[in-house]
Amino acid sequence: MEQAVEFMTGIVLLALSLSFLLRSRDWSNWLENIRQDEPYRVLPIGCFTILISSFMVAFHPVWDGFFILVTIIGVLGIIEGSFYLLFPGVLRNILGILAPNYDPMIRIWGALFGLLGVLILMKWCDAVNII
Repeated sequence: MEQAVEFMTGIVLLALSLSFLLRSRDWSNWLENIRQDEPYRVLPIGCFTILISSFMVAFHPVWDGFFILVTIIGVLGIIEGSFYLLFPGVLRNILGILAPNYDPMIRIWGALFGLLGVLILMKWCDAVNII
C-alpha cells in the first residue's frame, strides 16, 4: 500500500504542476474569486484536503528515508485542511496579502510540485525495480 501512495503522490504532484504552469491565469482567477467570496466557500477545500491527506498518512506510515517526504506532505495537508475547516476566513486574508500577484506564486509552486513529483516517481520506479 505504501508504494501505491507514493505513486499516487508523484502523479498528483505532476498533474498539479502541469496545471499550475499551463493554466496559471485560470488558477489566479480562481484564487481571486475565493478571496472575494464568502469565507464558507473554503470549507469544501478543507474537507477534500484533509480527506486525501489523512489517507496518505494512514496508508503511508514511513518515517525514515527518502519517502518520509510523502508522509510529511500528508501531515502538512492534514494541518492545512484542519486550518481551513476551523478558520475558513483566514485564507481570504492570506490571499489578500498575495493579491494581485498570484501568477508568479502559482508558477513557482508549479515548478516545485513538478520537481517533487519527478523525484518521487523516479525513486518509486527504482524501489519497484521498473527502471
